[in-house]
Amino acid sequence: MAIDFDPTRTWKGLEEKLATTTNPRHRRMLEGVLMHAKSEVAGDLEGVLATLAPDPVYRYMPDYPAEGPNGIDAVRDFYVNHIFGAGRHILEANDDRVIVDDSTVITEGTMRILQWGHDLAVRGIPIEDPDATYLMAVRLLIIWPFDENCKILGEESWSQPVQSLEKVAEEDVPQIFREYIESKLAAA
Repeated sequence: MAIDFDPTRTWKGLEEKLATTTNPRHRRMLEGVLMHAKSEVAGDLEGVLATLAPDPVYRYMPDYPAEGPNGIDAVRDFYVNHIFGAGRHILEANDDRVIVDDSTVITEGTMRILQWGHDLAVRGIPIEDPDATYLMAVRLLIIWPFDENCKILGEESWSQPVQSLEKVAEEDVPQIFREYIESKLAAA
């Protein structure tokens, strides 16, 4: 039986919030986060970067240094090497809450990410089989600040420790993730 994993759930909460939002600025901001999410899941670097202000700042707490990548070049490198290059864009975000005001969108929920054992090992996460695929779940809150032009100024995210890390049976690994692993093996 295949795992219940659907990356399109990533924008369901955003679309629901957008459907009930009438303030034009709030709608533009929600549309920006929605485009960012869809572009990230699609592995579309230029789509992600198009949603950002010229000098974005990323902050990750508590698992990463307080300052993530700063500036568009560092963010580009971060996505190429640490998100798309590590398969961390093959995800499913299930937002319980989406909050918007004149300067910020906040999303909160459980993020599920398919991860290759080799990538987890490189990040220092103990796993039993580096050739296996794992489904990792974390609770995540992201603050998306915006500039006056409705461009995202960066991401400020807080995550709890990994809630679960389950090995996925080989026959249950989604095709999109199989293709990611094949591309990594071909590049090695």
